Amino acid sequence: MRLLFLLLLLANLAVFAMLQWGDSMTAARNVHPALYPQRIALVGEPRATPSPGTPPVRAPIPASQPALASVSKPNTNDKICMTWGPVAPAQLDNAVAALDQLKLGERLTRQDQGTPGGPYWVYYPPLASKADADNKAAQLANLGVRDLAVVRPAGKWQNAISLGLYAKQSIAEARVAELRKKGVQTARIEARGKTASVFALRDLDAAEQATMAQLRQAFADTQLKRVDCTQKTD
Repeated sequence: MRLLFLLLLLANLAVFAMLQWGDSMTAARNVHPALYPQRIALVGEPRATPSPGTPPVRAPIPASQPALASVSKPNTNDKICMTWGPVAPAQLDNAVAALDQLKLGERLTRQDQGTPGGPYWVYYPPLASKADADNKAAQLANLGVRDLAVVRPAGKWQNAISLGLYAKQSIAEARVAELRKKGVQTARIEARGKTASVFALRDLDAAEQATMAQLRQAFADTQLKRVDCTQKTD
């Protein structure tokens, strides 16, 4: 009886040992080798590599944009206004003849202007009446004054007494000094200047402007200027 008990005990131990050994072998087979994190790399989507015969695709070149504003060209039909001068008296006839060729009509006006300087007029100021002027002229003659004349035409200088016209101011001043020595203290000097003409031309087209530029070159000491057409020139 005791022997049977021992045999059963040994048999149970043997079965238990076999079961334990089988579990350990199964666990050993299920263990995977250790992973190496430093060797792990994330694999993304594969990049498409162009085939050797396929040319690379370039970004399309943007179409050129239309110009925002076109550059305005000068209008050769624009009409302008100009002044030309001063034209000296000696050149006036030739200047008028040249301007007549343009046939400007009412678009052409002329203004006579006095230029500064000589000749220099020595005079006795105007008297109140013709009789007073004649009496004063007689008194001056008695003082030894020669080359005198009473101004007769109506106007600013009527009844003045002309005492001479001189090309240079120094000569006129010498004349006044001479008169004062004779007792004529009221003698005066007036710079009369020279009369010159300035022409105003309106609404000139391109051809007329070119003609005026040629006239400017032909007449010495004249100037051709563009002016505002609304400017009053007469």
